[in-house]
Amino acid sequence: MNKISQTLPYQYDTVFSPFRAKEFAYALEYIALQGFTGVEIAVAHPGQVDGSKLYNLLESFGLSATTLSTGQAYDLDGLCLSSFDEEIRKRSVELMAEHVDLSACLGYPCVTVGLIRGKLEKGDKRNLLENLKTSLMKCVEYAFKHGVTLQLEPICRAETLLINNISEALTFLNVLGNPENLGILYDTYHSWYEDGVMTDAIKAAAGKITNVHFADSNRGLPGTGTINFGEVYEAIKNTGYKGAYALETLSIPSADHVKIHSAVSIMSIINAG
Repeated sequence: MNKISQTLPYQYDTVFSPFRAKEFAYALEYIALQGFTGVEIAVAHPGQVDGSKLYNLLESFGLSATTLSTGQAYDLDGLCLSSFDEEIRKRSVELMAEHVDLSACLGYPCVTVGLIRGKLEKGDKRNLLENLKTSLMKCVEYAFKHGVTLQLEPICRAETLLINNISEALTFLNVLGNPENLGILYDTYHSWYEDGVMTDAIKAAAGKITNVHFADSNRGLPGTGTINFGEVYEAIKNTGYKGAYALETLSIPSADHVKIHSAVSIMSIINAG
């Protein structure tokens, strides 16, 4: 059975969760009681996390980590895999290695390459992509040695210059030689924004999808915007995907609303399919 997952911050708050970092243990209990079976954990400084302690905490609520989110390192520390500053790239690769190490302590959830690749950096896009390629291959090689899968998330052009849609993600993976431990995190909001016919994008990514984010066209809970989640879910299932489905939404109209309605919004899609 697919894991149903909620995004939770561990060290610093994120706009993509209705819960605060300081209430992490409470949040685990809350989502477990709602019927969630997994958690996507936003971690800024993985080297400061006691992986064994965190694993035991998750287990105590019957939950497992489905993804480690890395993007907070960009906003908090300015780390960026495509930076023109060699020292920043080096530190970014080192941070990704720490995420890999943490993943190995938590049951090997995928580690996401989201905004840590860079946002709207100044400079030639081709050179930024070349920097990203060099940095990411170092991350991929380290992750492979430790049995961890990385996943590249296509993110809309409003947030980053680099790899906005499924087609660009597939092209980039091909440039890297299609490493077996590098997949694609498919996010419905970004796909709605960038991919045109979402079901066609899903079909094109068949066999490469390692995780799925559900958020509607307004970046709220499924059912609050215009995305046809029935069609999207059916298309994803038809690729043979067996991984987790995670909510990564804004807290609209309020955090309390999202907390209360999260489980119903995602499980209604899964159960209907």
